Amino acid sequence: MDIRQLKYFLAVAKLESLTAASRALNVTQPAIGQQIRKLEDTLGVRLLARHSRGMRLTPVGKLLHRRAQEIVNIVEQTEREVSRHKGTSEGTVRIGVTPSLSRVLVPRLMEVCFDRHPGVTMLFQQGYPNDLKMMWEEGECDFAIIQQDIETHESESLPIYRERLCLIGSPSVCASIPQRVSALELAGLPLVLDERSVWLRAELEREFKSMRISFSDVIESSSLDIRRGYLFQGRRLAIAPVAQFLSEIETGMLMFRHINLESFERTMHLVGPRVEMMTATESSIRILILEIVDTLVSQGGVGWSAP
Repeated sequence: MDIRQLKYFLAVAKLESLTAASRALNVTQPAIGQQIRKLEDTLGVRLLARHSRGMRLTPVGKLLHRRAQEIVNIVEQTEREVSRHKGTSEGTVRIGVTPSLSRVLVPRLMEVCFDRHPGVTMLFQQGYPNDLKMMWEEGECDFAIIQQDIETHESESLPIYRERLCLIGSPSVCASIPQRVSALELAGLPLVLDERSVWLRAELEREFKSMRISFSDVIESSSLDIRRGYLFQGRRLAIAPVAQFLSEIETGMLMFRHINLESFERTMHLVGPRVEMMTATESSIRILILEIVDTLVSQGGVGWSAP
């Protein structure tokens, strides 16, 4: 039993599919299957069972899953602590980002990192703030940009910018909408929401319930292309940070309106290891993230302000 086998096993257990694990790990499916069979042979038990939709853990597989996650976390933490003494910016850093950050932060970060730290590889995981918080807590990323302010004996967070969720749509639709939209006006508009943004839907329903109103016309889709299509066609409006549709807004294809809900303004934090516990590589990437965010805030245009 080795660490590679445990990592492969954890990936298949999480994704419930050899194919999905293969894509996530960038390893061939036969190689993953072979290592898991070797792990089962070594232990003398079946860890995974096939079903109509993929694979699931057996009872003994669930036991190993708990232990394997602990082992992998300890090994990775040890590697990070040892690498602190190298003093060079080399290695891999995993960063959790929101969909809007994938458009405005990630391209700049990759370009600057390639120029300054060619020995560093960055792996990005995309999700909404609550999803990213879970990923970070489970050790799936080294840094994450989330809404929560987290402080522990091993980790810390730093407020890096504030952003508002806005109403976004085509110029033809936004022309008849005031610059600032009330909750009552919002409830009567045709909306297309991202079904993965549980927080957004919960906030809207909470606000509407307090006013005894409800959605007039709303659909949900996890596909950004589908949501963008509705906006371009002038059929619906989205609720999102300006940064998520920045290029379309800059070219005049879309417009935005502010929403008069205090809960739609949020402070985003960069959470990661405590500064004194960071590796040289992690420290370098943290510095780059803060530098780029500060530049975007000062330049304006992305809808961010200083925290």
